[in-house]
Amino acid sequence: MIIFPITEEAHSVAPVLAWTAIEERLKQTAAEYWLVTQPSHAALAGDLAAALRENLFGAIDQTVARCIALHDAGWSMDDAEQIQRLRSQSKQKPSSFLDASTDSFLQAWTGSIETAAKFAPIGGYLVSRHFERLSLWADEKSAAKVEAFRKREKERQQKLKKSLNRDDTALERLVDALQFCDVLSLYLCCGSSRTVKFEKPAITLSRKGDEYRLDPSPFREAKQFSFSALRHPVSSGKKGQSGATFYINL
Repeated sequence: MIIFPITEEAHSVAPVLAWTAIEERLKQTAAEYWLVTQPSHAALAGDLAAALRENLFGAIDQTVARCIALHDAGWSMDDAEQIQRLRSQSKQKPSSFLDASTDSFLQAWTGSIETAAKFAPIGGYLVSRHFERLSLWADEKSAAKVEAFRKREKERQQKLKKSLNRDDTALERLVDALQFCDVLSLYLCCGSSRTVKFEKPAITLSRKGDEYRLDPSPFREAKQFSFSALRHPVSSGKKGQSGATFYINL
């Protein structure tokens, strides 16, 4: 789950890393929140990928964009269970994916990889590499389980690569694309207003109110993107307060 606290955020003059701003928002406490499911966030990431300039990561066709849109499909059940629980416990603080146990996130990662692989072999490969990279940041307490995960995914990648007509460099660039769009989508979905920077590619994103500016823009042309969210707790007696769609021009 992506947490979008409905509250003011501390500002900084100098840009911070995008992940720093995301992490701060996901840990922030508020009286009310917007909740964005992992699949909804991933769908936005796929839309972002489809609009990227080819000179950044190479050509991203419809198949690859769809695979990126599926990269968090394995979190669906976890998100659904939490939403059901929060609807009956309105005062409970929602949990983000950062709060997931080792067993939970490894299960979600594996489910995501398997879903992408069923759609297309390249999807299984890219999502597997994505989570293999993320696993390098796992807590030392979960080292044994994460290492076993990495070993399984290395074996999966070797099998999937046999059916892919792309060299290692091209594949790694597509993994880079997935990870850039993943972080950009997380930033947008958590509602941060901080000025942030991305390292690959080197881009600064600033926000003033509802206006966003990417310098330089990674997209072929100006485009509107959107994502859906649920409100927690649901405001009783207020029509239209249980959910919303956010539109963002980039």
